[in-house]
Amino acid sequence: MNTNPRIPTLLTMLAILLPAFTLLAAETTVSDLAGQWHGKSHFNGISYEEATQKKIAVQDVETVLHISADGKVTGLVGGAELSGSVMETHRGWFWRLLRMKTNFIIEGQIVGAVVSRSESGIHSINAPFTFDGTRIAGSIYVTYAVKYPYPFLSIHLSH
Repeated sequence: MNTNPRIPTLLTMLAILLPAFTLLAAETTVSDLAGQWHGKSHFNGISYEEATQKKIAVQDVETVLHISADGKVTGLVGGAELSGSVMETHRGWFWRLLRMKTNFIIEGQIVGAVVSRSESGIHSINAPFTFDGTRIAGSIYVTYAVKYPYPFLSIHLSH
């Protein structure tokens, strides 16, 4: 009895690709994260100069994010307010397969001072983060036009 030599190759390829397709099917969407997220975050300065020159005392600040099903994000980081912020997926199936990049990213602005005596004003931010099914974990970065983004807050939030 003759069998087609392509059948073992096809079965091997199917065995390799099936886990990848399963991973793709279990994708979390922006609307799955809708709701209020809160937690304490470690803050030591909104700028490199503020942190290295010890202009403020290192402290924990309360972080509260309200994520809507359409991806709009509002909330507070200490005393500063998020403005014009949106959340979107940060990686496609290829990066998920390689386990690179974070699941989501928030982009927008932070308005005001995070703590008293900290630099106030309007700062562009991005916050790449992962979601493990119950918690959000990542960092918030101040973004500048010509400088490397500065991470000023690590976030660990829960419902």
